[in-house]
Amino acid sequence: MKIGVIGTGILGSRHARVWHELPDTELVAVCDLDAARVQNIAQQYNARAFTDYNAMLAEAELDAVSVATPDHLHRAPVLAALAAGKHVLQEKPLATNAADARAIVDAAEKSRAGFAQRVVMVNFSQRFVTDHIWLHDAIARGDIGKPRMVISIKHDNISVPTGMIRTWAQNTSPLYFMSSHDLDLVHWFLGADPVSVMAQETRGTLDAQGIPVHDGLNALIQFGDNVIANFHSSWIHPNTYPRIADGFLQIIGDAGALTYTNRTRTAELYNARGGQKIEFTGVHTADIVDGKIKGAFVSSLQHFLECVRTGREPDTSPRRVLATALAQAGVRESLREVKAMRVE
Repeated sequence: MKIGVIGTGILGSRHARVWHELPDTELVAVCDLDAARVQNIAQQYNARAFTDYNAMLAEAELDAVSVATPDHLHRAPVLAALAAGKHVLQEKPLATNAADARAIVDAAEKSRAGFAQRVVMVNFSQRFVTDHIWLHDAIARGDIGKPRMVISIKHDNISVPTGMIRTWAQNTSPLYFMSSHDLDLVHWFLGADPVSVMAQETRGTLDAQGIPVHDGLNALIQFGDNVIANFHSSWIHPNTYPRIADGFLQIIGDAGALTYTNRTRTAELYNARGGQKIEFTGVHTADIVDGKIKGAFVSSLQHFLECVRTGREPDTSPRRVLATALAQAGVRESLREVKAMRVE
């Protein structure tokens, strides 16, 4: 399968490497506005370099495209790739506003139902982490009864908005850049859509450094008819903090409680039968093993390939993750209006 990548930044370069390393795919072309960067990636993997994705779609022989542009710039390249008849794997989030999210869903559904039956998938790779699969299965088994409350904490070092993505940090939020995964995992764990949101933000630290975006936020989101979830998302931890990204998750049910700590990869489960601590080992998201990337990121890309081959709708197709994007849009609207918002 011949693959092209649009956007060769942090995650786009990882897409390029994995497509190059997998035995049943060939990285044919890469595209980025940064000519020096895209040339470097192209040379590493013996691919063609482009600075215009429309030219890449027209000139390169491609079966599928990875879209790994900044969070707020997903809509145009995804729609262009679909119009060119390509299968599309796009990075999370689906979009940073409801209009873009719905436009991608509409185009994906038309492409899936059309003669060519194109596959579109959002790369929520954390669903493929073995730790998270265990958590999902424990909840599905009823180990904590019916979930009632969720607490999700996710934070980044300040080097992320001030260095890693400084040029476009103001166009996103820790809600999108990090907590997209957490929202998606909770949506998956609960099997229920978000229905209402209420949020508060704090700002000033990044504003003072010329980056007009909030330092962090808390969002209270109701899922289904009787589950409440509190999401904390921030990115001003000091650079001396031991990890660039860290987090904690707790799901409380009517018959037990389940916690997971990112840094130690440990889960604790308590119910009427007692308590247990589980320590996860092995590859996580994108670990280097024998010179190649291994882990959930690769498994996610392989899921995309399998869906292309079989015509199956991906587990994280735009249609299936639209509710998460609308909840994120609702959070942003709640911050603007300073009130609870319906997710519609």
